[in-house]
Amino acid sequence: MSSIPATIKALRVQEDKSDVRLVEIPLAERPDVKNINDDYILLKVKAVGLNPTDWKHALGPLGTAGAIVGCDAAGEVIKVGSNVTHLKIGDRAAGFTLGSNSQMENGAFAEYVLYVGHVCFKLPEEMSYAEAAGFPVPHLTAVQALYIHLRIAPPSAPITTQTSILIWGGSTAVGHHAVQLAALSGYKVFVTASPAAFEDLKALGASELFDYKDPDVAQKIKAAAGEQGITLAVDTVSENGTTELVVASLSTTSAKNHVITVLPNALKSAPPKNTSIQGAALPFVLGIPFFHHALGQTEYPVSVEDRDVTSKWIVDEFPKLVEGWREGRGSPKFVGQRLRILPGGLESVVEGLRILKRGDYGREKLVYNIA
Repeated sequence: MSSIPATIKALRVQEDKSDVRLVEIPLAERPDVKNINDDYILLKVKAVGLNPTDWKHALGPLGTAGAIVGCDAAGEVIKVGSNVTHLKIGDRAAGFTLGSNSQMENGAFAEYVLYVGHVCFKLPEEMSYAEAAGFPVPHLTAVQALYIHLRIAPPSAPITTQTSILIWGGSTAVGHHAVQLAALSGYKVFVTASPAAFEDLKALGASELFDYKDPDVAQKIKAAAGEQGITLAVDTVSENGTTELVVASLSTTSAKNHVITVLPNALKSAPPKNTSIQGAALPFVLGIPFFHHALGQTEYPVSVEDRDVTSKWIVDEFPKLVEGWREGRGSPKFVGQRLRILPGGLESVVEGLRILKRGDYGREKLVYNIA
């Protein structure tokens, strides 16, 4: 077993919440490391993946001053709580935590990170740390939207009836995962994206593709869906009017339409009576109370359903998806996003955050190799 260092380097949100700084924080003697929670693991970080939520919290108003930055990382399991049975010391694993928030000494953009064990997956043999670091937040957001909120069938027991689902924003990180998962679950997947991405999305399982910039896109989706229509949708963009377009694309005759958005309060007006709008909130899958100071909340409660469904997914469904994984190619059932591996290690992650903030990236996942 690797020895646990007394101190480690980590990125910390600065007081004005407009920048981050590489700092040294304690590790070995911390109570949460010495006496690790039964449900947690300690991971020695080898690679980190960047998500839009990271820059919004680290370089924007949503973060907590003094908190450690970062959600997604992959690395080597160094310590395991007694309740974690699917991972052991020495395994290669990846997971996520709620970085830049209320944790003053724990976040993914560090040399070590504590993770709730049931949101961590074991890497298949040929999956690189960089590939794995690109998975947790977008993959589990898609899982939460599809299998917890929309309650669609899992890939292990796909439906056999012709049922349609709309994924708005197939080229986003969440969309990349949601399109594949919905297709594996047996659904006819309607997807919006730029035409430049159509061929790639067809390869992922998209059945019908639509240009999101087409002024008649909602009408075209409804026409293509036919009399049965679409009653289920995930809006992976959730801003600049996308949710209104999603709602306009759905069935007008069904008793109930259900839309999941990746951002809260995405619809600016009341939805039709037959349509419910629900915002995804990934921290609930952690199965622990969590704080979000920037939103003015004292504490969010535990969601037992989110925790239990996610835990079952990590153990029962995820290994089947990535079985036979080959680095750079994915598995026969699932492929990761195109990676943009940036140079420089932990001290350079702030530049990646700035790239995300500027929007200087395309259909790619920004990752850093740390060690």
